[in-house]
Amino acid sequence: MANEISQLLELQSIDQCLTESSEHMKRLQRERERFEAKIVEVNRAFVEQKDAQRKLEHDSLMKNLEVDEMDANIREYQHRLDTGIISFKEMEDLRAKIISEKKRINQLEDEALQTMDAVTAGKEALVSAEETLQARLAEINETIADIDGQLASERDATAQYEANRRDVIGGMSDFLSNQYEMLHRKFADPIVPVSHTTCAGCKLKLSGSTIERARGSIGIVNCEHCSRILYID
Repeated sequence: MANEISQLLELQSIDQCLTESSEHMKRLQRERERFEAKIVEVNRAFVEQKDAQRKLEHDSLMKNLEVDEMDANIREYQHRLDTGIISFKEMEDLRAKIISEKKRINQLEDEALQTMDAVTAGKEALVSAEETLQARLAEINETIADIDGQLASERDATAQYEANRRDVIGGMSDFLSNQYEMLHRKFADPIVPVSHTTCAGCKLKLSGSTIERARGSIGIVNCEHCSRILYID
């Protein structure tokens, strides 16, 4: 095989490695972004749980304050009944208020107890959720660190491919490198073999003279259809 074709195939191989490396880094970066989004997601879920717990504790406090307030009202009403000089109608109104408030306070006390139980259960759930959160964050961060390691390795590999590419290009004539670069902008495989009398790139049948020139390994032979550089494997 002509030296020029060998150089072109080496350059093409390097470019294919560069493309694969670039695609791999893009996949890794997308994966990294997905795990970063997971961190935001799990943190948000925990914050929402904490907010719900704070609201529950606030509701519990308000219910207990309401119970205390109603209890104070009942005491005041009873004190007025016991010690005040009031009319019969006022007495009846106070007794009705006491009965109503006692009925309501019993209901509120039940609700307050239920809320307090929910607060206690919520605190325990929050402790468990925080432990789960920390374990999940550690797992995600470990995965991200692994991805970062892969990205660093891929960048090193890319830098080496680029250095190799410069070396190969440096050993070519300007005409050959320019022709390759022009074709490479159009095709991922600018250098292809002749396969059963057809171009392995565009799959179209080649003329006999083109095949013979490629077989002769003299100079660069291009496909008459797609202009890829041809060689006989």
